[in-house]
Amino acid sequence: MDKADIVKRIREEDDYVRCPKCSNSLTKFLIKNSDGVEDQVIARLLMVPEEKVKELYEEAVKRLRREMREE
Repeated sequence: MDKADIVKRIREEDDYVRCPKCSNSLTKFLIKNSDGVEDQVIARLLMVPEEKVKELYEEAVKRLRREMREE
């Protein structure tokens, strides 16, 4: 499987991450790492730069704050 195929699976499949030790399963990875992991690890699993992970995190926080204010 080439890099483009892996990136496509990461984007399209809910449970796919690049982690052969966990059978490329996000669910299995989360069970194994229930206390969380560093941004660097998340970037590797999703095959994106670490800056993108930080950007996505900030977007999620903003969205949650907006939604909480609406309720």
